[in-house]
Amino acid sequence: MSKPTSSTTMTSAMQAVIWQPYLDDRGPGEPALLVQVDACGLLTITQEGREVLIQPETLPELFRQLRRLAASNPP
Repeated sequence: MSKPTSSTTMTSAMQAVIWQPYLDDRGPGEPALLVQVDACGLLTITQEGREVLIQPETLPELFRQLRRLAASNPP
């Protein structure tokens, strides 16, 4: 699998866009993710108008669980 393409949109706004690529075994890519920091310091992940707010302190556990789930469902 190729790495998803990401870019920084506005460094002063602390934003990044992550494009999800086409994969042979999964079909067309999913819509891009906008990741940014809000005024309170929460991380915001936005996709097609839906948002998830994440406290920075929960990132280590979130990463751990995402890795566990991804490993249990290989492509």
